[in-house]
Amino acid sequence: MDAEALQAFLAKPHDAIISTNRVGKGSQLSPVWFVWDGESFLFSTQRASVKYANIVRDPNISVIVNDPVTHTYVTAYGRAEIVGLERYPELGNAIVEKYIPADQRQQFEASNQAIERASRVVIVLKPEKVVGWAWTAL
Repeated sequence: MDAEALQAFLAKPHDAIISTNRVGKGSQLSPVWFVWDGESFLFSTQRASVKYANIVRDPNISVIVNDPVTHTYVTAYGRAEIVGLERYPELGNAIVEKYIPADQRQQFEASNQAIERASRVVIVLKPEKVVGWAWTAL
């Protein structure tokens, strides 16, 4: 997959599956909505989540973005960085615009007002390695 195809694929509203490392128990897999900024995967999580605790303890994570319809995927590996929401103030809006149809955004935002912004952080994965594969008919 070339760089242009990678950018186009990651701009689509596919879910990502994040793999973090549990203590002595193998991987924990978590579906997340994300934004790819051209260099890094960005997603948000709560400080109270297991995913957050796992990343604090061991920042080595993996991510796979898969499209089962086209049999295309991208996997990435690296060390996650945890940063405050203030570093990416528009991330929430970018994720909503990517994943929620315009006519449903107001309803979505109203239902999510209960989520404490103060308890959320941004996870940044600037991959050390990215592998992508796109199936094409012969």
